[in-house]
Amino acid sequence: MTKGLEIFEIPSKVLFGPGALLRLPNILQKFNSKGRILLLTGKVHSKSYAEKVLNESPDLNVELVTVNYGDVVEIENLVEKYAGRDISLVVGVGGGKVIDVAKAVAHTIDRPVISVPTTASHDGISSPYISYILQLDLSARLGIGKVYKVPYAIIADTEIIQQAPRRFLLSGIGEIMGKIIAVKDWELAHKVKGEEFSEFAAKLSLSSYEIVNKNIEKLKVHDQECVRLVVKALIGCGVAMAIAGSSRPCSGSEHMFCHALDLVLREHGVQGGLHGEHVALGTIMMAYLHGLNWRRIKKRMEILGIPTSAQELKIDRELVIEALLRAHKIRPDRYTILGSDGLTRKAAIQLVETTGVA
Repeated sequence: MTKGLEIFEIPSKVLFGPGALLRLPNILQKFNSKGRILLLTGKVHSKSYAEKVLNESPDLNVELVTVNYGDVVEIENLVEKYAGRDISLVVGVGGGKVIDVAKAVAHTIDRPVISVPTTASHDGISSPYISYILQLDLSARLGIGKVYKVPYAIIADTEIIQQAPRRFLLSGIGEIMGKIIAVKDWELAHKVKGEEFSEFAAKLSLSSYEIVNKNIEKLKVHDQECVRLVVKALIGCGVAMAIAGSSRPCSGSEHMFCHALDLVLREHGVQGGLHGEHVALGTIMMAYLHGLNWRRIKKRMEILGIPTSAQELKIDRELVIEALLRAHKIRPDRYTILGSDGLTRKAAIQLVETTGVA
């Protein structure tokens, strides 16, 4: 069967490596005459990097705004303030929350966005999407549909990313290791439900997984080569999603567990781990359900120092079980190894005990 016209967006420019941040002003100049550039950044470290760019390019027409909370109220305030103004571009310089806010604001006021990550803790640095919970809150409070904003450019300075605590990079690796599950789930949905499947997007996602899988020894050393490998893999994930037109190649049952756990933790007022750490736990358990070599996957995580149990993240076992029971409801339109009915409590308990996740 011949497919129809396919249209997809990918980043126009990707710069990564030492000193990449110094190239940002050249890219901003393209937008400088078209209106004011809205530059969003964090409160401390990322703000110093953003200010460095502005100090070295005083001719740029930039308004610097600090993101304090990264929540739906802050996004609403930014949209109300800048919608209808002569904004030519939105830039996010910072961690995941800052870049999520930048994408959400750019999507809502219909302006291009540039992603300048200061950490590499998940594939949000390159994907068109924002975090699951933030999207839920935006839809509930502002009636905004799914945020989809492919970054015009991604500027990843590996020197800056290397300076962030190693835990963030390990979270990024945990995120990447989950791609094996996402693709397996997508293949399963294609076989069982006839869901449309992009072999190109799937292979691109798997290539990111293989970058990590084949370089465990190199990833043990927190140096420039390690950072470059992780950043390159995360960027590949973002491009895979842009080609697929959905998060399908990079988000399956491992992410459904992660999102369910995020919701459960919020409802109980409990602080959890980083996004990629939750994905790592889900990856181990879903690998078991898929019949993959979950022990090998878990061992590789342990070698690198990625948490492989809820106990390491100070998350109660019962909350993990609750998340497993709810995971299949997170994306009911997305068929995965969890099936349409999800796990029974008995199966969930057996799963966490067998894998040692909780």
